[in-house]
Amino acid sequence: MGEAQKRALAPFEGELRAIGLALGAIERAGLSEDRVAAEPSSFAIPAPSRRGRRSRSIGDMILMALQHGGAGLAVTDIALQLERRWNRSLPVTAITLELQQLEADGAVTRGLAGWTRTAETVDPDHPEDSEVAQVA
Repeated sequence: MGEAQKRALAPFEGELRAIGLALGAIERAGLSEDRVAAEPSSFAIPAPSRRGRRSRSIGDMILMALQHGGAGLAVTDIALQLERRWNRSLPVTAITLELQQLEADGAVTRGLAGWTRTAETVDPDHPEDSEVAQVA
């Protein structure tokens, strides 16, 4: 039994000795773990750049859903749109909290029909703003 265990462990003990020798060589060369970790490897694959869709906040997604919502949407309808459009399953409480924050900021209003996006207010003293509001 003891002989079988020695034969089974022999390859692993060889690897452990090789790792120990490599670590000893690194220590003798004066390379500490901090220096080795700080230096980028020339053979390492660079981190991929962010491509694809832009990540959106919950508030941005809610505003976009309300923009196409029409008269007003209930919180459950907003949650359904977020799940269908962005594949984001969010709890209704998180959506409600975000809607309350958006309401405090003046971006949405709560009515009898549900939540609606508020129209941007136009300053009558600035005709440029009214032209932009008419085009948009």
